[in-house]
Amino acid sequence: MSTPANSDDANSTNTETTSVTTAPTPDGLPKRVAFGTNGDVSNSDKFIQEADYQYQYLAGDIFSNGWTTWTSPSGEFARTFLTKVSQMGKVPVFTYYNIVPAKNRYEDPGFTNLNDAEVMNKYFDDFKFLLQICKNFGKPVIIHYEPDLFGYMEMYKNNAAKSTIKVSQSNQADVQGFTNDAKGLAQAIVSMRNKYAPNVILGWHASHWATGADLIIGKRNPEQVAIETAAYYKSLNAPFDLIFSEFTDRDEGYTQLVTKTTTSMWSTMANANNGDLSDFDRFQRFLKKLNTETGRKIILWQIPVGNTLTQTCNNTDGHYKDNIAEYFLKPVLDNGTLTKITQYGQAGVIAFLFGQGISSCTSYMDTKNDGLTGGANETSDDDGGYLRKAVKAYYQTGPVLAN
Repeated sequence: MSTPANSDDANSTNTETTSVTTAPTPDGLPKRVAFGTNGDVSNSDKFIQEADYQYQYLAGDIFSNGWTTWTSPSGEFARTFLTKVSQMGKVPVFTYYNIVPAKNRYEDPGFTNLNDAEVMNKYFDDFKFLLQICKNFGKPVIIHYEPDLFGYMEMYKNNAAKSTIKVSQSNQADVQGFTNDAKGLAQAIVSMRNKYAPNVILGWHASHWATGADLIIGKRNPEQVAIETAAYYKSLNAPFDLIFSEFTDRDEGYTQLVTKTTTSMWSTMANANNGDLSDFDRFQRFLKKLNTETGRKIILWQIPVGNTLTQTCNNTDGHYKDNIAEYFLKPVLDNGTLTKITQYGQAGVIAFLFGQGISSCTSYMDTKNDGLTGGANETSDDDGGYLRKAVKAYYQTGPVLAN
């Protein structure tokens, strides 16, 4: 893939003709900075109509209650999701997360399962089955592969006791000859995709804490963290098609009130006293360098839905506050300004996917079934309808184009 061009950050309001000029978007995906959400297709009538992407976890214990068992016959849950999402004109995205829950161990990172030959044999069979379903579907499907797994592999890459994986030693036929480590796993996954479902677009997850110190909390140099992360990705010598990353996996209100973690919402303003970046600017610079170093477009995933603007988001169960949605979308609602979205587009981002990290977090639907809980201008959605209204406004105003 050719080296992507560098682009300066946008400094003014953008119109629908605004475009970004980083590495090419994979074939079959929208050529614009797009939005998406999570959700089971049983609630498809409640999806955000304008959104381009819909994602769904495929997870569980592959020995007992894994995704293949969720409906009958085996695998029908995935087939139905692909069909219905495609009928809605959206791109289907599967988040494939099956190492940690295997054998009901829920050990994260999943070093025990990675070194269990029985687990890995069944795991590769499970992944092959998903690929075969996607091949039969026949249209582009994104598989977001094992979020945070390679982040842990990068963090412990120099620890011999935690750097082995039973790949060839799983005795699964499709992965023979690959080394029994992170490189072998990555190469085996890409090889299986190439063999069984070339229509699948594979996403590699870049965790911004994988270097050993959190990019945001530790206020690390964003370019340096990106260079280290990209170097690890390239060391695997396994050409994934996209990079996935994330801001955080919980609404900040939930983090503060339920998990009692001492954190704060992402800062939106730089600190003039010490020359520090805002958290959003730091992350944008990390993504931009990661994009240019890897030559891969980026999807931001599992973005908290909560906001600080609606009465509905009052830091109760299912209605927690956060500020990420409004950071990007409040300017769109206020006056049609697309600057912040364009800045991230120029960093290589092609999609913002919003969704709950856990069921207690805020949803863009009325998942709590508690009806209207906010002001007269709000809806019964658990965020007061903010994301639904804002995404619609974005597509009416823009969208920002991407190559």
